[in-house]
Amino acid sequence: MGPGAFVMYMVTALSMVGIALCQLSMEHYTFLHRAQRLQPRQANPLTPLASYPYSVPSSPHGTLVFSDQGNVTRVLMNNPPINLLNVNFISDLYTFLLDMQPGPGKTTPKVVIFSSANPDYFISHFDLTLLTQTAGQAALLQLADIGRMLQNITSTIFIAEINGRTFGGGQELSSQMDMRFAGPNALVSQYENSAGFVAQVGGQLFLGSIIGKARALEHLLASGLIDARMGTQLGLYNNHYCDKDTLRREVDALAARIGLYPQPALNDTKYTLSYLSPTAEQLNDQITRFAPVAATPESQNTVTRLTRMSDETANEFERNIPNSVVRGLYYDGLDAVGDRGQAILDAAQMYDRGCGLGGQCQC
Repeated sequence: MGPGAFVMYMVTALSMVGIALCQLSMEHYTFLHRAQRLQPRQANPLTPLASYPYSVPSSPHGTLVFSDQGNVTRVLMNNPPINLLNVNFISDLYTFLLDMQPGPGKTTPKVVIFSSANPDYFISHFDLTLLTQTAGQAALLQLADIGRMLQNITSTIFIAEINGRTFGGGQELSSQMDMRFAGPNALVSQYENSAGFVAQVGGQLFLGSIIGKARALEHLLASGLIDARMGTQLGLYNNHYCDKDTLRREVDALAARIGLYPQPALNDTKYTLSYLSPTAEQLNDQITRFAPVAATPESQNTVTRLTRMSDETANEFERNIPNSVVRGLYYDGLDAVGDRGQAILDAAQMYDRGCGLGGQCQC
C-alpha cells in the first residue's frame, strides 16, 4: 500500500469511528430524553461534579426525617399509623427527590438509604379512598414520577432498608430502588389483582425484571405474601438479616463504602445498568391501561367494599391485607354456595398455608 493509499485508508477509518461515536452519543442523548411525563436532570457521567454543600432536603408535611453521614443521607419515613401512601406522604417523597436532582452549584449525596420509623410497616399501599376522589389521579401521577426519579437520578444510589410490611404501591416504589435489604419483619405483597385492579406505577414491570416473568405472574395473580428469606431466594432482596441491628449495620457499611468512590463512576454504572429496566414507553403504557380497569363498576364497587372493611389504620385487616382482601371479597361468598363452594374455598386457602411463593414447604 502506497503512502497516498495509506492516508486515504486512515482518513476513512477515522471517519467511520467518528460516525460511530456520534451515533453512540445520540443514543445516549435519546435515552436521557425518552418521552415521559417527567424528565429529571441527570449528571453527566463524564464530567466530575463540583464540590458544593448539599441542598437542604425538605419535607413540607413532616413525613420524612433526614440525617447525613458524609456522602450518605438517611431518610426515615414516618407517616403514622401505617406509612400509607396518602397525599402528604407522596408529596414529601416527590419534593425530596426533586431536591436530589443534580444542578449547577450543588451536589447530591452518593447514597440515600430509606428506612421506616414504624416497626411494622416500611411503606404501605396507596390510599384507596383517593381512587374515588378527583385528587386521586394527580396523586397517582406524582407517585409514578417518584418511581421515575428513583431510576433517572443516576448520580445517587437509592437503598431500601426494609424491616416491615411493604404492600401495593409501597412495593412498587421499593422495587424501583437500586437495592433492597430485608430484616426479620419484612413482608411483601403486590395484592392489587385480588382487589380487581392492577399495580399501576411500575410494580408489575419491575417485579418481572427482578424475579422473572413466571414468578412475578404467580406473585401478582395469587396476591400472596413473600417473607425475607423467600424474597432473598427470589432475588427481590440483595440479602436478609436475622435482626434489625445487623440489618442497619450492614446497610450502613455498604453505603459508607460506596460513598468513598468518585461520583462520576457511580453515576455511569447506574446509568449503564438502567438499560436493563423497563422503558419509559412501557411504564407510560401501564399507567394508561390502569385508568380503564380502575374505572369499571366492579373496581369501584370493590374499592367501596374495601374501605368499609378497613379504615386504613393499624388494624388486623391491614396487617394481613393480601389475605384479608381475598377472604373479605371472595371467601365469604363461597361459604353460602354449598359443597362446591366449600371445595373451592378449601383449595384457595391451601395457597395461604402451602408452598406458594411465601410458603415454607419442606420436602
